Amino acid sequence: MNQIPKAVYTKEFREEAVKLAMTDDVSASEAARRLSISMKTLAN
Repeated sequence: MNQIPKAVYTKEFREEAVKLAMTDDVSASEAARRLSISMKTLAN
């Protein structure tokens, strides 16, 4: 059975994801949806 490769995110992507999730006008779940990543990935 083939495994799904682990996603690798750049430092810049991670920083932008945190900035987006921390804004008052966007919820964390909406930020995850916009970035096409799971809520758990964003939380980590």
